[in-house]
Amino acid sequence: MASARRNQLLSVGCLAGLLVGGAAPAMAFTSFDVDFSAANKKTSADATGVSGKMTFSFTKLDPDNAADNRYTLDLNIKNTSPVGTNPTGTLTAFAFNVPGPTSSPDFKLLTYNPLISNFGDVYGASTTRREVNVNNNQNLLFPTTGTPIRAAYSPFGSFTFCARDTGIICHGGTQNGTGLRDGESTAVRFTLASNKSSINSASLVAQSFFDLFNSRTFTKDGDFKHAQVALRFQNVTTTIGARGKSDKVAGVSTRPPQGPGDPVPAPLPVLGAATAFAFSRRLRRRISSASPLPAATA
Repeated sequence: MASARRNQLLSVGCLAGLLVGGAAPAMAFTSFDVDFSAANKKTSADATGVSGKMTFSFTKLDPDNAADNRYTLDLNIKNTSPVGTNPTGTLTAFAFNVPGPTSSPDFKLLTYNPLISNFGDVYGASTTRREVNVNNNQNLLFPTTGTPIRAAYSPFGSFTFCARDTGIICHGGTQNGTGLRDGESTAVRFTLASNKSSINSASLVAQSFFDLFNSRTFTKDGDFKHAQVALRFQNVTTTIGARGKSDKVAGVSTRPPQGPGDPVPAPLPVLGAATAFAFSRRLRRRISSASPLPAATA
């Protein structure tokens, strides 16, 4: 009888622990923004004032196949410089790195599609040519063997990938480029594969890119070598009206406050842990009192 009572109390205790510690799971994000502001991450000596935003959104290419390691990256790019007033400029190129060391990256880019954007001049997609061109709504295939030539992007160094509107070099373009004017936005699409078995969900892919863009961006003008994602602006008129300027601006990623994505276990809240501990002590006392007394010895 005492044993049955003790088991009943233990079951109640386990249930209480689950109720206390099993709060709603936190939601891992599968998309995030990268903000670009010439106020603090610029390369130009002029205070150009231009700004932009990129939104990285990841989805598993074949969600029904757990073994599939391919993902889609839908990338939205926007020139957030003010419309109808200075500063003003044309966003003519974008570039980014993938996580992992250059010699052995965590991801491999598989395809690039400019969709209906003007970003069809591509660097980082060939082992023999620095520049490759792709038309709207067509897939550009990355080489399956060998190492693609990285995209030079002075003064940042080089990036895994760069796309621009027109010009003779990745970070160049023309003063009358066909990129994004103030307030305009567009979208492009990639497929990529994870090279690490531990990165096996869209949320983990997003987290990898988010961490990279935040951990190694440059912190002051002139410290350009650590930038991991960047935009190029040309035909810039600054806030004070200076014309014909240009700028390359690095970005910093911002996590959504509560984005949709894969559920991940939430840590036990501090208050919940304290409550569970107090309940556990009371439970042990009740179990002790319910246990039979030892038999008297003769």
